[in-house]
Amino acid sequence: MEAKYVEGYLPHLFSWNDLASVINIRPLMTTSRVKLLDDQGRKFKWNATGWHHDPNCYPPSLLRTLLDEMVIYFTDMSRVHKNLNEFASCIEDEYQRQTDAHVYVCRNPELEHPFGAHYDEAHNIIVQCEGQTHFKVWKEVENKNFDNEQNLNLDIKEEPIIDVIMKPGDALWVPMYYPHHAISLTPRLSVSFPFTPRGLITLSNEDRNWIKL
Repeated sequence: MEAKYVEGYLPHLFSWNDLASVINIRPLMTTSRVKLLDDQGRKFKWNATGWHHDPNCYPPSLLRTLLDEMVIYFTDMSRVHKNLNEFASCIEDEYQRQTDAHVYVCRNPELEHPFGAHYDEAHNIIVQCEGQTHFKVWKEVENKNFDNEQNLNLDIKEEPIIDVIMKPGDALWVPMYYPHHAISLTPRLSVSFPFTPRGLITLSNEDRNWIKL
């Protein structure tokens, strides 16, 4: 995959209203899916009712509060919305790799992204859905460090190969090991579609059929 940026590539992929609908489905909001990037490292507790099959699901009202206090991303989201499922399917068809959707939210642009400039061990196609984000991408690092803590908040002296203001519908292709940095200029909602060389479709594939009744 090559690094590239395309304006207006995928408009109307996912909206604030779509995200609210997902958050309101409490059983989807498991502690394993919801990733709180809280610089205070806080732990939260809540009461579960006797009808809850999985008590480890964030209450919607708590998540709504936390969205204004920290950056949050949601994993295993590729089938929570038809548009996300369809684009994930297109990626799987093109690259023959298993693909997920990670929904990133920063409601307060004054918050610093806790990852800073960093690189991933996965390819990512990132779609801006709401707001604007200043995105930079640098060329592939030469000395790769597989300790995740060492891959974050990198101090990069070189000029980026991509330096753009992403607006709703814009898309960015970020190959694995290419450092990148997202700075929210406004309240931001984006979706990242990650896939790795290891996740061959021939080994296992997601059911991308979207049923109608």
